[in-house]
Amino acid sequence: EPDLEDDLSRNILGATVKFNEVGHVLKVSFPTDFSLACIRGFRPGSSPEAIVDIVRGLGFDVTINWVRISKSTTVLEPKATVKVEDPLFATELCSRLMDQGSALNAAPISIASRQTNCRKVHISWHKSTRSAWLNFGNGEIAKRVAQNFNKGKYKCLGQSVRSSAPSKTPDRRGRSGSHNSVPWTIILSDVPGYASSEDIETGMKNLPRHIELGASSYDALDAEVSVVVRSQLEEHGPLELFHLAPSHEGKRVKATAWFIDEEDARSACELNNGPLGILKKGRLTVTLVPSAKIKVSAPIYLALKTIIDEASMTWKERHLRLFVYQDAVSRFTTLKVEGDDAKDVASARKTLDDILRGVVLTDGQHEIGSSLFNSNRSAYNKLKSTEKEFRIVIIRDKTKRHLLYHGAPEKMHQVVRQITDILREESSSIFEIALYDDHQFSWTIRGGFKSIVQELGKDVAVFDVVSRKIIINGTQQQFDAALSIMNGEHHVKTHTLPEHKSEGECPICLATDDIEIPVETSCKHTYCLECFEGCCKHAASTSTNQFQIKCAGDGGECRKVFDLPELKNHVSSSVFEDIFISSFTEYIGRHPEDFHYCKGVDCGFVYRCTPAANSKPLLYACSNCPQRLCTSCHEDWHGGHTCAEYKDLISGGYEALENLIMELGIKACPKCKTLMEKTEGCNHMSCLACKAHICWVCMAVFETSKPCYDHMSEVHGGIGLGLANFAFQ
Repeated sequence: EPDLEDDLSRNILGATVKFNEVGHVLKVSFPTDFSLACIRGFRPGSSPEAIVDIVRGLGFDVTINWVRISKSTTVLEPKATVKVEDPLFATELCSRLMDQGSALNAAPISIASRQTNCRKVHISWHKSTRSAWLNFGNGEIAKRVAQNFNKGKYKCLGQSVRSSAPSKTPDRRGRSGSHNSVPWTIILSDVPGYASSEDIETGMKNLPRHIELGASSYDALDAEVSVVVRSQLEEHGPLELFHLAPSHEGKRVKATAWFIDEEDARSACELNNGPLGILKKGRLTVTLVPSAKIKVSAPIYLALKTIIDEASMTWKERHLRLFVYQDAVSRFTTLKVEGDDAKDVASARKTLDDILRGVVLTDGQHEIGSSLFNSNRSAYNKLKSTEKEFRIVIIRDKTKRHLLYHGAPEKMHQVVRQITDILREESSSIFEIALYDDHQFSWTIRGGFKSIVQELGKDVAVFDVVSRKIIINGTQQQFDAALSIMNGEHHVKTHTLPEHKSEGECPICLATDDIEIPVETSCKHTYCLECFEGCCKHAASTSTNQFQIKCAGDGGECRKVFDLPELKNHVSSSVFEDIFISSFTEYIGRHPEDFHYCKGVDCGFVYRCTPAANSKPLLYACSNCPQRLCTSCHEDWHGGHTCAEYKDLISGGYEALENLIMELGIKACPKCKTLMEKTEGCNHMSCLACKAHICWVCMAVFETSKPCYDHMSEVHGGIGLGLANFAFQ
């Protein structure tokens, strides 16, 4: 099946978000931004342009792209749907038509959110058939031939046909038969329309005395019918692809069409069971085919195949079908679910997402950390051996610092016990040096880290580019030595950055000989798949300005910005969708004055803010939880009070909350008011929501990190970490 063009729009956290080629947010809209009206009462045969003129004449700004006219031949009164980016459009249109006494009438209709891909339709129609009368001189022979046709032993041109029981009838040409026999006739139905008498006789042991053929149900060839069918479909909207299936077997001709727009595909279903002139009395069957695709790494699919197969066994009752495809180099497996009902497909997609998400490994009480496996090569190699032994996959999430298990549930207990043993055997102190400052990071990638490795050894020091940290897996003395090198107190001959990249060296983990699933980018750098997906998932946390995913090759100097089509080829479906979510959540954080998160527990949906100056704040009724909020002050909806009045009523609760926050040492971001807690590191803080750089001592706000560090050194006498004398090289 073709990989249809991605329009780069997604439904995320209750919003519809449009992205550009590199993942920047272009537009954010909510269901409440639009309204949809159904209009009736216009003349049959009216064009979309005519509907646009009517609506514009009533004072509304509408474009032809948002107008759909029903093509159904079974509906006596034509109807059109008009969608406008104005939440009050539908109700105001109804009012204006009534006020003018217009012959037209309109009614608002709800807008459904997309959960599945519904651009595909299946089309079929009966093949041309005819009847045939077979005349025999012996009743037993006629009966035996009829039974053989009905059992499928005899076929015509490979097609099954039905036979009536033999009847003793006069010869159809008026003859009474020969002197020693009585004519017996069987009637064959569903004989292919282009079959000849010779085609019917082929394979029969006892041939009839005579065969008479009836007229074909229609004369057109399959290709000729498909041209007319495609034309009918295109009246509902442009097609991306149309495919006529080979029709060697079966009694129906089948075709598949992919529309560019889902609404057009839904509209085309009005052709279902409708007549088609070229088929004479024949009718079309047109059905929408909701589907969902998930791309996952091949090893994860193999580890979870049994669980997926068991889950899919229950789907057959709901007419759901699961298809599995491998890519050319077996890096990824694509799972596609198709069905008759969009809700059932969405439910099956959620089941697959839950299975493929993996399970965070715990020792019964606490999560098992991934830090040792990121920094200790011996421990990492033992972890890979455990994967092979149990035929599972374990993903090291370097940002969340936990292990994700993919495999059979019954193996998990043994795996946890084995990993616990590895941790006990390989345990050592782990020290982290956070590279908060851009100068520190630049020094590290331009040879500084290699100086540390040269001094301490490859298995002791690990550079995590994604989280911007140097991890020392060793003793306190080795950690102190690394700090000494960074501060310029201990000089090691620094390796300068080479002119060309090391062939096959992953820019993230610097692996060269153990890249299991390599990813080669368009800029000719080779990553481990795990490292590359980690960069994509956590791009928002490392972007200093607008969201982008850059290549870390050539010691961080490549900086090529990957576009979404390239990323889609290299990562799994879940990681690709995480890119959109990361970009959007970062965008929300950068626009705290425009958007706000619903305060429902574990909700996460967002809504558009109403400016405080607006005298009529709007109600936000969350579709994901029971919350009803004011879009201006973001408190519970207070229809009968202004925001100021309501705040006065609940001020006692505010005081209690502020006291608790002070006791816990939590502070609010001065820019967007997001609550933050400092648990480690220097006094430079970066707000995860709006990306502001903040001095934790006095809460001063800066656009970038360098002015913040300069401020801390000048005003507060240091950055609050043991790198006060760091040599910026």
